[in-house]
Amino acid sequence: MNSKHMIIIACAALFGATQAKAQGQSLPILTANPDSKTASMGNVSVASDGMYLYNTPSAFFNTDKRFTADASASLYEKEDGAQGLFGLYTATIGYKLFKRHSVFGGFRYAGGLKFNGYDMMGEPTKEYKPYDWTIDLGYSYMIGNGLAAYATGAFIFSHLSKNAYGGAFSVGLSYTKDNLTMAKRPANVMIDAKVEAIGPDLDYGNGHKSSMPTHVSLGGKMEVDVTDIHKVSAALATRYFFRPTDAKVFMLGGGVEYTYNNLLSVRAGYEYGDHDLSHFTMGAGVKYHSFRINGAYMLKTGDGGKSYCTIGLGYDF
Repeated sequence: MNSKHMIIIACAALFGATQAKAQGQSLPILTANPDSKTASMGNVSVASDGMYLYNTPSAFFNTDKRFTADASASLYEKEDGAQGLFGLYTATIGYKLFKRHSVFGGFRYAGGLKFNGYDMMGEPTKEYKPYDWTIDLGYSYMIGNGLAAYATGAFIFSHLSKNAYGGAFSVGLSYTKDNLTMAKRPANVMIDAKVEAIGPDLDYGNGHKSSMPTHVSLGGKMEVDVTDIHKVSAALATRYFFRPTDAKVFMLGGGVEYTYNNLLSVRAGYEYGDHDLSHFTMGAGVKYHSFRINGAYMLKTGDGGKSYCTIGLGYDF
């Protein structure tokens, strides 16, 4: 094994460890949740109220707005053996067409770590700064009677010590039921199922390839208007990563949210993950007219995961 190959493997190990250490993945950009609200509710993407492209695109049909825009930043705890902090930075927009169609675009950047490389003799070579970015597109279609389908695609650029290019796509189906009652109060439910990060391996050369973190997800949420100014919601979802085939992972998350006067929300949840990837999750948000700001903190409960915080801004009209 030559020194360049060793450097590539070292980069992959360090970069992938930040979000998916136990999964052996070097593409945390495809699995990390950029949305503060859903992250604080156990990473249950079906509970999205923004950042639709990276959660549940068809949830945009549940609003009366035609345009949505979101941006977020996530910072992870310091990684042993590397300098700097790993961060995920995301921006996305969406537009609703003719009530039945919506289109989305977005950009993600993940990076911030740097470390020194060494040759076979243990001599320092140069500083390495791995990073990834994606350009993302999405489309959702309201089939009717609350049933909607969606698809997203990503062009991926990944840099370890060499560059790799690739693509991945996701498909999903959701069902929304409004005008329900729970304990004689108005309620609604949403169920979502999807397959994400489908695509070929990324090839960095020198025999090193990175498998896509392909996974299936199933989740649901219920929202109840307890009174005119008090609202509660609960959500539950599971994810199963079946690629890479030698590092399969099962995750189960759930969370609750309390909202006062459609203005202030507090949230909490828990996400269980194989290989010590579990987290307690918590957060809060403020929504004023069309503007929203949300924050979340994920506290690791084992050595496999990473604690991190996320802050997001959004605007709809």
